[in-house]
Amino acid sequence: MRGIGVVDEAGRLRLLGAAVAGAAFALVFTMLVLSSFSTATPQVLVSVGLPAAAVGAVIAVWLLLRSWRTAGGYERVVMVERWVTERHVPAEVPAEVWVPRLQAQADLQVGGWGKIVLCVFWIAMTWSMRDQHGPVITLLLIGLWVGLALWSAFWVIPRSRVARDMLRQGVTARD
Repeated sequence: MRGIGVVDEAGRLRLLGAAVAGAAFALVFTMLVLSSFSTATPQVLVSVGLPAAAVGAVIAVWLLLRSWRTAGGYERVVMVERWVTERHVPAEVPAEVWVPRLQAQADLQVGGWGKIVLCVFWIAMTWSMRDQHGPVITLLLIGLWVGLALWSAFWVIPRSRVARDMLRQGVTARD
């Protein structure tokens, strides 16, 4: 893959996860929009929902590949994640390399909190429209919003805080 480098098994699983999440989001969103105008039937699910899910999967994979490419490739993304997990930057890595990469990881905290706030509003909006869309779509959407909020709360925000703390410690985080 051009500009991304070698993707290992964990990377392929991330791509698969992105595809599944993108397909689920597109399917639920499409069915939600369609249910506002007509009755959601199995025929509508197959003729409109499944193609929308395929498009959602492709878009999600493309976005993940694009984020890897802009971060300098998959190997660099994994390297920064390893630094954050181990809370250690190897001494041979110059500051002009590790500081911007950790800063980019630390900056994700704002986006994580933004997703949580949006999810609270989306859950309230979804719940307020439960009579219009029915229990299945309502529960699917609420599950989607809860999943997004939990991902932000338990993965994105804690990792960005670790990166921020490592930046505050500066050189002392290195041996």
